[in-house]
Amino acid sequence: MRKFLPKLLTLICLLVAIMGLSIITAHAATVTGTISGGNEYRYHEDKSPVPGWGSYTSTKLKYFTPSGGGSTVPAYCMEPSVGSASGSLSYSSVSWSSLRTDQRYAITLAMAYGYGGAYGFGNIHPDCAQLATQAVIWEFVCDFRDTTYPYTLYDSTCAGLFHYAGDGVAAAYDMIIDRLMSHGTIPSFAVKYQRQLSDANAIELTWNGSQYSASVTDTNDVLSEFRFTCNISGVNITQRGNTLTVTATKAAATQLNGYISSDYGYSLDVNGDEAVLLEPSNGSNYQACTALTEIPDPVVAYIHFKVKVVEEKGSLTINKVDAETGKALAGVTYRLLDSAGNKVADAITDTDGKAVFSDLPLGSYTYQEISAPEGYVVDSTKYPITITASALNITATRTNALGKASVEISKVDADSNTPLQDAGFRLYDASGSQVAEGYTDVNGKLTFTGLKLGSYTCKEFQTPAGYELDDTVFLIVLNQNGQILKITRENKLITGSIEILKVDADTKKPLAGVVYRLFDAEGNKIADGTTDANGKVTFDNLKPGKYSYQEISAVDGYHLDETKYDFSLTSENLNIKVTRENKPIRGNLTVRKVDVTGSPLAGTELLLETSADGQTWTDVGKITTDKTGIAQWTDLKIGAQYRITEVKAPAGYTLMTEPLFVGTLDSTNPDITITACNSAGFVLPFTGSAGFAPYILLAALALMASIYFCKKSNITKENN
Repeated sequence: MRKFLPKLLTLICLLVAIMGLSIITAHAATVTGTISGGNEYRYHEDKSPVPGWGSYTSTKLKYFTPSGGGSTVPAYCMEPSVGSASGSLSYSSVSWSSLRTDQRYAITLAMAYGYGGAYGFGNIHPDCAQLATQAVIWEFVCDFRDTTYPYTLYDSTCAGLFHYAGDGVAAAYDMIIDRLMSHGTIPSFAVKYQRQLSDANAIELTWNGSQYSASVTDTNDVLSEFRFTCNISGVNITQRGNTLTVTATKAAATQLNGYISSDYGYSLDVNGDEAVLLEPSNGSNYQACTALTEIPDPVVAYIHFKVKVVEEKGSLTINKVDAETGKALAGVTYRLLDSAGNKVADAITDTDGKAVFSDLPLGSYTYQEISAPEGYVVDSTKYPITITASALNITATRTNALGKASVEISKVDADSNTPLQDAGFRLYDASGSQVAEGYTDVNGKLTFTGLKLGSYTCKEFQTPAGYELDDTVFLIVLNQNGQILKITRENKLITGSIEILKVDADTKKPLAGVVYRLFDAEGNKIADGTTDANGKVTFDNLKPGKYSYQEISAVDGYHLDETKYDFSLTSENLNIKVTRENKPIRGNLTVRKVDVTGSPLAGTELLLETSADGQTWTDVGKITTDKTGIAQWTDLKIGAQYRITEVKAPAGYTLMTEPLFVGTLDSTNPDITITACNSAGFVLPFTGSAGFAPYILLAALALMASIYFCKKSNITKENN
């Protein structure tokens, strides 16, 4: 295997050489011309020569003029260590092909971005720009600078040699390097390859009323290095700073079919004819030169545009007029519907009778009147129209006729719904002017006929006897020819009331809580009512007629008034007020004083007191028993507590120290009589109870005969 390895390697080298020659031959071309020299510039003596370049300390600018005609272009030295040649030179590719592909590519870029290429250098002297270009080319030839992006500088020897010639050389050099560093950068809104257009964000052209337009800004700041064109007539592309603007006519936009792409320049072919090698025909001891025969733009960019085609729009104008006079009718509302019956828009006729629907897409529609002017019949017909490219703006004339209608008013009782005669009504038009007047007949009906369509108001001005006037103004709208609008209005009977004031018969103080019952003429109960804190009870909403009322519950302490009182409500006397009295129930307290024999005792002085709480007592008055032994307090208030005390005994008798009576007078027992016995030297009260046994025993010790008599006397408490 080892003995065949050298042979194998030799074979591979031969194949590579053959392939290389094939490529060279494929791109060979014959270019002849003349090399002429320009200004000569010396290297800085303090600088050491570039290794391999020899001892030359100067360089002469060179230019190439093709023999077949054409512009003179800068020529650049490819062999820094070989002297210059001049005169007629022919194309050679020997030295050119000895360079790597990446070197040839980089040298061509240097010439394209340098002096003689597609880009200027402003106020920098051309010789400075050319010297700077020569420096960059030698850097690539000698591998002092990386021949691929980012074109890193490994050795600054070459650049330093030329900087001495002035600031212009350094400025031009930096400019060329900046252009190389940005090589391949395209505008931010573009793509490098046409196949990428579908992935790019489309820039949408929109209609501005006269043309389609769109503007985009390049955030990469390289737009000025590109020139975009489009071969569609009517499409205009302008570049200003970092802004690119595309405009298109309507006709051009339709040709775009929604998309356009734009590019500029040519793809760079480093083995092609754009860069040629010029070698001296008088021997190889003179340097080879290179020049650009064509100025390429090494970068291609594509832009993706989208066009939103504006749909043509049409219109519909409706002229509305009076069917008889042809007068324009304002205020008519029309509704436009699409082909599916959906509402598109409403429009109202103006003072000229015109209703306009604009901005209508092409297609089929219907329109219909949905409201007419006052007094006119609505035309509910649906009219079809079609908006086409040849019929964009459609005008139609429609008429309205005056209509007639009637109003039938029925007047009834609000409660019984019975017809009411002689109710008077007045009819007014929309301006407030009276149109008609009439009265309901025996059937309670009033009809206004022959009315123009429109709005009216109506009001009752006369009511049937015994009824309340309904002065409500109500609206009447007539919008259909031949319409009979039926309206029912009610009247309520005039109602009255009775107010009963209940007072104390003596003090005239109002009495609350007294219950009255109201009856109709047949004696049927209507309602119950109770007097309030002011002693009043009111029965209202009473229709005219005969009634009666009666007290069914009195206040405690008062006598019930069972009288049934009749009254009548008439149109002349609808609200009655009466005052009724209740007599209070009064009580009596009677004391009968006797001795042990039962004989009356005159001259006994008794005190009556009253209390509300049983703790504090107030004097009512003192009474002395008469010759019959009677002392009586009359007209006493029911419900109060009372106490009777003997304050002075008859002469020769013992004073009673205990109250003769402590209790309450109520309506069930308003009259109380008490019998009390006084004894000589002591007092023996009798109340009808067995609670005085001790007194009886004492009397027995004193006087056995008296005890016997007193036991038979039995003082009693009587309820009269």
